[in-house]
Amino acid sequence: MENHTDIETLLTKYFEGNTTPPENEQIEAWLNADEEHLRIAKQLNTLYLAVDTQHITKKIDTEKALDKVKSKTKVRNLSWWGWTQRIAAILSVPLLIGVLALYPGRQQPVVTAQMVEIKTNAGMTTSVLLPDSTVVHLNSESSLRYPTFFAGDVRQVELHGEAYFDVTHHPRKRFIVSTPHHSQVEVYGTSFNVEAYGNETPISTTLIKGSVGFIYKNNKGKFQKSMLSPRQKLVYSPQTGDIKCYATSGESEISWKDGKLIFNDTPLDEVLHMLGKRFNVEFVLSNKGLKDCSFTGTFTHQRLERIMEYFRISSRIRWRYIDSADIKTEKLKIEVY
Repeated sequence: MENHTDIETLLTKYFEGNTTPPENEQIEAWLNADEEHLRIAKQLNTLYLAVDTQHITKKIDTEKALDKVKSKTKVRNLSWWGWTQRIAAILSVPLLIGVLALYPGRQQPVVTAQMVEIKTNAGMTTSVLLPDSTVVHLNSESSLRYPTFFAGDVRQVELHGEAYFDVTHHPRKRFIVSTPHHSQVEVYGTSFNVEAYGNETPISTTLIKGSVGFIYKNNKGKFQKSMLSPRQKLVYSPQTGDIKCYATSGESEISWKDGKLIFNDTPLDEVLHMLGKRFNVEFVLSNKGLKDCSFTGTFTHQRLERIMEYFRISSRIRWRYIDSADIKTEKLKIEVY
């Protein structure tokens, strides 16, 4: 690395994990040559991660949903003066970012990954591009925690809520989704949907393509793994430790990521659950005899009232809004009777 441009380009590739073994040797030789080089590398890494984190945060604040994931912001080929000016501006930002931790007396830098958390508001969805190019769609009231880069032989993220994953294939680097109640979904490269909102609700995994293993605590308190095949849905009950598997087309389970609601002979309680996530409402089913009802249909941009009227006309259900004495209540309540 004989000039500043080569250094900047290789260091940026290094922070992204895209360097080749010969390039890694070049970088390590340059870092070990001078303590000033270590200081520069620390500043550049802080800048790179700060810009990337700010880019993701901006997308979540301003976009309701993405049809497809856009490329992440890259920082490339700035002059040394440009780097210094931008670093000075970013150092005032709270460090919710990863840094390159340097320890006195060590010849090589130690890279420390910081966890980033992405959240969606009620009734909103978003998409995230992970460091390994895995695409994640987050549904309403969901959160995803992941590191600024994946180290070692495991790519691990934490999900609370619902997400659709399109995982970048890597045969030697497992991808693990940790969910509430000590359960996990283990994959190597595949597409699947996970719903895991916690509390007392079941956890479900729907496999679209590839192969996944669902790790859970069974009714004897021991951890067990159950493998899924494509077009199969697994539902886990944390209270009993039981699991059930169903054949499914996957259309109904993943339609939310495309802004649709697809019902295919879907039971009423599941229909109401899906509508509740989409429109941020709470349903109260006062007529338990309606649980045997099921519905078929596809909805895209229709308002909730129009969808409920469709159900009223096509079946015997009725519905009404319930007034709440608490004006601070965030969700509207609808009684179905």
